[in-house]
Amino acid sequence: MRNRVETFFLTLALILSFGRTAEARDIYVRLADGESSLAIASEGPLKLVDGAKKTHSAEKSIVLTRSGSSAVMGKTKMPLPLRISGRGLLRYKGRQYRGEFLLSRDFVLINTLDVEDYIRGVLPAEASSKWPAEYLKVQAIISRTYGVRQSLNRSMRGYDVGDTASDQVYKGAGVETAATDRAVRETKGEIVTYNNGVAFTPFHSDSGGHTASNANVWGEKLPYLTGVKEPVEYESPNSSWTAKIPASQMQAALSRLGISIGQLREVRVSETEGGGRAVRLTLAGSAGSAEVKASRFRMAVGPNLIKSTLLTGDAPLEKSPSPTSPAAAKKTASQTPPNLDLPMSGAEEARLTRMTVDGAFSSSELMDMLLNPEKRKSYLYLGIQRSGGKTDAEAPAEDVALPQSLPVSMPALRSGQVIAEENGFFTFRGRGWGHGVGLSQWGAQALARQGWKAERILEYYFSGTTVKKFK
Repeated sequence: MRNRVETFFLTLALILSFGRTAEARDIYVRLADGESSLAIASEGPLKLVDGAKKTHSAEKSIVLTRSGSSAVMGKTKMPLPLRISGRGLLRYKGRQYRGEFLLSRDFVLINTLDVEDYIRGVLPAEASSKWPAEYLKVQAIISRTYGVRQSLNRSMRGYDVGDTASDQVYKGAGVETAATDRAVRETKGEIVTYNNGVAFTPFHSDSGGHTASNANVWGEKLPYLTGVKEPVEYESPNSSWTAKIPASQMQAALSRLGISIGQLREVRVSETEGGGRAVRLTLAGSAGSAEVKASRFRMAVGPNLIKSTLLTGDAPLEKSPSPTSPAAAKKTASQTPPNLDLPMSGAEEARLTRMTVDGAFSSSELMDMLLNPEKRKSYLYLGIQRSGGKTDAEAPAEDVALPQSLPVSMPALRSGQVIAEENGFFTFRGRGWGHGVGLSQWGAQALARQGWKAERILEYYFSGTTVKKFK
């Protein structure tokens, strides 16, 4: 983290570059970069203040085009930067936004707003409003922490965060819900701190059972991000996964990495960390070998293909059955367990559609469904689990059985174990989804369902940190 003097001057540079007079808790979110024209609207008349401090009035819908260091609206030419406000919510590309818009000297469209309003637009995009209330508080706190930290450390770019998953997904005011707004209110101003500084609070979908050390993924040793074992077992759509990748695609990944070893023959795990995650891989080819960081290799091949660095073998671990109450056992015995290999019925299709519309799944889960249609039935039963197994008025009349135990885990690959080419493909197996550092969303949900409070969950995943009010 930068020292206080450097942080002060970086923040001052941002204030001077845009004539910023807003409160310190405002955040600057990039919405568009590189566009030649922008269509902006509001619920009422718009007001624009240009770089010469001249005020312009406009109708509730305008188009701005770039002309050198100016923005053109009709016949009016206005020097950049340009600050845009309206009566009610602003609109851009079908989304609604609180706060104001700022069009920078580089024609970057930025949404400037209070950090609490920003989190209201992040939380429903990063978590389902159907998830446990205590988990939603957790997500609100780490998302706020991330935004505040970025606002201190990214000043020279002219904005603090983008609105995509490269920072955290932000969809403006149109996605706000009562449940997520409540979580934002009940944690107002709370952030994760370490030694009185703003902590780095990355999160990912599913750790697969053990989170990763920050040092092994992004290089910096942070005492509160050393990797922890998930304290309870849970099931997620990516509790286990398999990726069969063509050799040609692997060669293309080597090219992106700048590695020249001829035709790739095998991928060997050369180093693992305590939780079993691969740290380094040795790539052996027809013309030599090279070692690469596992997290870097994953990104080069594709993080939606190799979903995590917790690579596994194909022999299942022994697992004792989960204890079941007599009532649950009786209920299970009277039901037929779901066969996830059978096609979905029309009623199941309709129910999954309703769950999707109702916000039962996060954006990453919806993307996983889109990319992997064969998982849709698994998601249907996950949605049923989240609702406590209850059926709604329009649900299929038949009784629905829920899986009573977790899928059998596969053992993590040890150093020296090999993934070899077979019939033109490399087959990777693993557990979890994401970089693995910090908080596991599925793991944190499981803890919330076990009765853990938000602070306890955060202090477990970010060991040695404290939740405090941001001033």
